[in-house]
Amino acid sequence: MPSAELPSTSDLPTAQRQALETWAEQAIDAGWLPTTATEDLQSVTTRAPAQLFDARDRPLVAGLFGGTGVGKSTLLNRLAGESIARASVERPTSRDITVYVHRSQVVDRLPAAFPMERMRTALHNNEQYRHVMFIDMPDFDSVESANRDLVDVWLPHLDVVLYVVSPERYRDDQGWRLLLQHAREHAWLFVMNHWDRGDPLQLDDFRQQLSAAGMNEPLIFRSDSSGKSEQQGRQADDFAELCSTIAQLADESIVRSLNELGILARLKALKSASDPWLSSLGSEEQISAMQAAWQTHWNSVTKDLDQTLAHKAQRLARQYADDEGSWLNRLRGKPRQPQTDVVSISLVDDALLERLDTVVEDFLNRQGQHSAMPLAAQKQAVARPYARARRDFATTVDDAVSRSLALPGSLWQRRLYALLGSLCLLLPLAAMGWIGWRVVNAFAEGGSDSAAYLGSNFAINGALLLALAWLIPAFLQRKMKPSREKAALRGVSNGLATALAQTSAAVGEGLGTLATQSRALREQYQALWQSLPHAAGDELPETVRRMLASEISQPAQRELDVRANTHSSTDSAPVS
Repeated sequence: MPSAELPSTSDLPTAQRQALETWAEQAIDAGWLPTTATEDLQSVTTRAPAQLFDARDRPLVAGLFGGTGVGKSTLLNRLAGESIARASVERPTSRDITVYVHRSQVVDRLPAAFPMERMRTALHNNEQYRHVMFIDMPDFDSVESANRDLVDVWLPHLDVVLYVVSPERYRDDQGWRLLLQHAREHAWLFVMNHWDRGDPLQLDDFRQQLSAAGMNEPLIFRSDSSGKSEQQGRQADDFAELCSTIAQLADESIVRSLNELGILARLKALKSASDPWLSSLGSEEQISAMQAAWQTHWNSVTKDLDQTLAHKAQRLARQYADDEGSWLNRLRGKPRQPQTDVVSISLVDDALLERLDTVVEDFLNRQGQHSAMPLAAQKQAVARPYARARRDFATTVDDAVSRSLALPGSLWQRRLYALLGSLCLLLPLAAMGWIGWRVVNAFAEGGSDSAAYLGSNFAINGALLLALAWLIPAFLQRKMKPSREKAALRGVSNGLATALAQTSAAVGEGLGTLATQSRALREQYQALWQSLPHAAGDELPETVRRMLASEISQPAQRELDVRANTHSSTDSAPVS
């Protein structure tokens, strides 16, 4: 991801999620993603601490997080130096949010979903925490779902999580699940509270757990929040170091860096949730292989189809010859049937079209079983061009038959046929002219010579000459006439071949559209992340870097999940 300056606003994750949802809707419409794809983004929070404030120089938001009885409220009271959080001995369960904030700080933009009736605000004038807003959250392991809902609402708005445990409760499975889920969204400080009851071995075991969860060299502070005074022998702990660390984090530059890191963590979470979408887009190699497979499949099925239609095409072409050769029908004045309609309707029937549908559907279903690309996207891409070719199938055959019948036979055959037709007219005219000349000439000579008159033999010979002058070219023209049967058969064959080629090309066009869509969606998705900011963690102090979780491997994640499921939230004996 290229480096870029992070925008000052914390609305970037929200805008990115909206852009991803828009992209996903396009992919859903094209059949590339299931209709529930955008639900994967709903589990990723886009809320951030900076969204609570209008001012850029906002305070550090630190939340005390822990299970029942670990002493979060007591720890907050010790941090504040006064009793501001309710700590109950009879039922140590926090039900409300306690906000401890300096009077100069203004929380401008609390989300509408915040239950204000369960939020207690304690204002103070303590300059030590002028730039820190402490939030004492309810117990995450409470049986009351409303308490867990409050934790879910507030947790995304924290810069730093003070994960408070006790010697008896540092292996709580619910706390581990929440930590693993949100480890890279916050900075973490760990407090082993009630240290007066703790053991160094427990501290070492806790440190090992955190290291396995991706917290390299975690900052763990011991705190004796037993309520004893220093004079009563409070056990030495790390409370002073805890206060110093919090004060260091309240620096404006650190707060800004933590804000940037939080935004990046949310963006990365969105990317992790949406990256699996790309697997359904396939690759250009897969689509190219699909196009080659289609040609092989089509060539194999069209051979059988040609053999099936050959006999029907010959029979239908013979209808043209029967109608054209029936001169008796023409003498009777019987009108000629529109043969092209007969051929197209009889040849391209519903059975043929349904067979083509089956060929295409079987191919797509087979590809859908052996390809990662969704069958819905394949069918949708092929549907439009194939529907067009299917609709024009009969028209293509009909047009080919019409063109073939309009120009039957070969070019030289048609010219010879036209020449003989002309001779059928010219030769009888020539014969009649010669006979007429002989008659006129004999009549002129008959006045002086009676023997010049023509007799019956001339009449018979003239009639024979006239008949032969017409009959010979007419007979030859008849024999040389281009066959309508052959013309119709050629037209049917050419039309069928053209229509089948158009059908094959239509499916190929659909697969080409599939490749175009896949490439465009992939490029659009990658473009959404090209401007993802990159914050340099090297600029942070070593103490702060130790508060950030690193990526852990999948095997380690599975091991942590198993370990978390095996620990009871109420039965965690100290390590001996």
